[in-house]
Parts: sequence; C-alpha cells; structure tokens
Amino acid sequence: MIRLGTDIVYIPRIQAAVERFGDRFLYRVYTPIEQHDCGYTIDSFSRPSIHQLAGRWAAKEAVAKALTTGWRGVSYTDIEIQRQTSGAPTVYLHGRAAALVATWNKDLSWQLSLSHDRDYAIATAILIC
Repeated sequence: MIRLGTDIVYIPRIQAAVERFGDRFLYRVYTPIEQHDCGYTIDSFSRPSIHQLAGRWAAKEAVAKALTTGWRGVSYTDIEIQRQTSGAPTVYLHGRAAALVATWNKDLSWQLSLSHDRDYAIATAILIC
C-alpha cells in the first residue's frame, strides 16, 4: 500500500506565528530536536530559521495526510522531521502517531521531499507499507 500527502505553506504565515506567539508556538508545533535543527536555542536567544520551520510545518502536514488522519488524534509533535547526515529529511513518529501505525502490523518506509521558493515551502510525503 502506498499513501501520499502533500502540503504548501506561505512562509510569512509561519513568521507571523513565531512573532505573535514566540516560544508557545515553537513548543506546541516543533519538538526540541526540530527547534535545535532550525537554529533555535533558548540559552542563546537565537532566532530560528523561518524557512526551515516552514518546511518542517509543510512536511508535518504532508505526513499527517499520508497517515490519512489529518490532525484528528495526532499532535504536531507526534510527527518529527529530522535531517539525516546526508541532508535528506526523514520522518519519526511519536505518541499517538506511532501508536496508530503500530496497529497496522506492517513495516513502514517514508520518502519525504521538501522545497522552498521565495514565500513558499512545499513538502511531499510518501508512505510505503
């Protein structure tokens, strides 16, 4: 079985959410690993890369669509997007998302592609199970 999800994000929308809600937004949507990978550390008060955050947002949405749940019963931090040492993005599932796929009793493989262009970030997720 193959499942596909795709999403496009208007990057200024993510910028506005970070500016308006700050840490509350970052901790609600992104895992600590994702925050760190995007350049945000609370100790140094560094600002995260908005383009990277937007790409991860699009990827999380694409993964949720490939799971066919949308966001019903799954939280943003249940889906984690990391970069492999090669630079390729990869998907890690936690919490309710991991519990959902565990019920399928199948080996899973993800293919994930992210791209940015000016004010937009897009992601496509393919779930092979």
